[in-house]
Amino acid sequence: MKSRYLLARSATELADMDTEELVRTLVLRAARVYQVKVKDSEQESWRNSIKTVTTVLLQAGLGEVRVLLEMSTLSSNARIDMLLVGTHPDTGDLSAVAVENKQWSQFTVVPNTRRVIRGRTHRRESQHPVDQVWDYCRALERQLPMLNRSLWGVVNLHNAPAAEVAKLLPPTCGIRADVDGERVRVFGSASDDRQRFARFLTEVLSAEGAREQVVRINRAHVRPTEEVMRAAYQAVRGRSVFPLLDEQREAVDKVAAAVENGFKANSKQVFIITGGPGTGKTVLALELLGILNGISSATVHASGSAAFSEALRKHVKGRHGGVENLFTYFNQHRNREPNHLNVLICDEAHRLRRTSNNRFDKFEDRSEAPQIHELIQAARVPVFLLDPHQVIRNNEVGTPEVIRRAALDLGIPDEDIHVIPLHRQFRHSTCPEYIDWLEDLLGYGQAPRPWSYSGDFHLLRADTPQQMEDYLRAQLALGHSARITAGFCWEWTEPENGRLVSDVRIDGWERPWNAHKANERRNIPSYKHWATHPGGFEQIGCVYSAQSFDWDYAGVIMGGDYTWSGDHWKAVNNADRQVWGAKRHYLIRNIYRVLASRGKHGVVIYSTDPATREFLTELQVPALEPVSKALQEQHPELAAAGVRPRDEPDAVQDSLFELGN
Repeated sequence: MKSRYLLARSATELADMDTEELVRTLVLRAARVYQVKVKDSEQESWRNSIKTVTTVLLQAGLGEVRVLLEMSTLSSNARIDMLLVGTHPDTGDLSAVAVENKQWSQFTVVPNTRRVIRGRTHRRESQHPVDQVWDYCRALERQLPMLNRSLWGVVNLHNAPAAEVAKLLPPTCGIRADVDGERVRVFGSASDDRQRFARFLTEVLSAEGAREQVVRINRAHVRPTEEVMRAAYQAVRGRSVFPLLDEQREAVDKVAAAVENGFKANSKQVFIITGGPGTGKTVLALELLGILNGISSATVHASGSAAFSEALRKHVKGRHGGVENLFTYFNQHRNREPNHLNVLICDEAHRLRRTSNNRFDKFEDRSEAPQIHELIQAARVPVFLLDPHQVIRNNEVGTPEVIRRAALDLGIPDEDIHVIPLHRQFRHSTCPEYIDWLEDLLGYGQAPRPWSYSGDFHLLRADTPQQMEDYLRAQLALGHSARITAGFCWEWTEPENGRLVSDVRIDGWERPWNAHKANERRNIPSYKHWATHPGGFEQIGCVYSAQSFDWDYAGVIMGGDYTWSGDHWKAVNNADRQVWGAKRHYLIRNIYRVLASRGKHGVVIYSTDPATREFLTELQVPALEPVSKALQEQHPELAAAGVRPRDEPDAVQDSLFELGN
């Protein structure tokens, strides 16, 4: 089992350890355990802060209390600086103190907010440290119910004099409504504050049995608490976007019945739910998450996409704290005990990898166990929702056949493996034949055929990328959502001086790829939020940031990796080495199917290849220019040169999940 912290030592051992040796050890452990490169500022915090706490522990006679450094909250990449573990001196039960170290010496609280500005020259705004440590405590309690009401929080302002500390405390600064003021304390640098810190620790901690309590924490199952399950039901069910219909309702009812009817610990019911773009897979997944947690059946959502999971967390979080922690990644379940969860909903299961290993794993931490096996074993009822034609990388193996074979290999009887197909179109409800036409175009089945639809859905071909951009920008100005995506035919360059590099260059037109990191000052979202952030239109999205999302209008740039060559499609290597090899044609075709199925009301296609543009003309795909002119005539306010889009409406956020992936 992977460690849940970087280092566990007694307070005495840490106090005796050379500071630089301690920092080097933590840096190496961070790369191994959390796969992160530690910043200089964090290393400096370790140098200056850790021993200010161990000193207090020794003064309090608590040298044998166990100290867990950089303890994971077990629900995100957030980490607790120090978790002090022992037993309660009155009851002998588990007791722990989460410590948030702050090197601040001067700061101000922003009036009427819970924000703190620190520093003189480089002024930085931060969350109120009491709120921060309380949030960490609550997150850890939600994942480890054994800590409920046994966990306290401390803000260690070891450089701050009493006058500064007072700024954070009542009556100068109030307490957030949900914070338990009795369970969070703030201590500064003054000698009487350090003495109070020591007295507080002796009130809630004893070193008796500390080692055994750490073993309990290590072995404890990480699963949602009753509180989180109730909140999931309220958050998900309270934001239902459309009622489930026929096949969607049938799928939910079958899974719910498998849970409610009960089953033996060693028996499983495996569900494989398949459907193309826009058939409601994600809404179905959310419905299951809400219903099953509503009947106190521990249910967790998993995905292989960071952008998708981040967006789902934001979508359902609302005012229900902890619900976002139910959205996980496939590789987080590699060490779960068998049947630990009742239900594991594997959304976007076409993105399953061969194994859960990553490039940061050391040799001894790697496993050849198939990721599908790990997920099936983690829950009594594993549910896989997928579109087999959305496999887009060589290391992705999520198909119904592979999942079924894995279940059989694990000894699950064939009658306990249920395959449910979804056919009803929601995303393209006005033109359900579009997906069939698109698949024929890209070479999945029948020969490409002329486009003959003339209803409300608009499929258009652009002669230039600028023409496409102008049309989509006009749609944005009219209050619609829109994005431009492209095949990975241009290299991606690191930003220069905070500015994105315009890597996508076509005949004088150029735009940057979506950014790896956000730059809020320039209104640039990270790739995780590119699909939903209003600033995302100014960058070109790739398949990894676009998959699972949809917009009112989608623009697709087909590069030189997939071109029409007389009577067939030709696929060549592009800038993404993840699609090179024998499966290249299959993967690139899937990528363009994903990109060209994101638009609910319209799709604009542009190809850099003249022969492909001519082929679209032969298939009678309407030209964009006349439609764009008609739009300008219908809305004269768009005729002004350089029209810029207003912020996309809030409804865009929710609409991304109306129809699923």
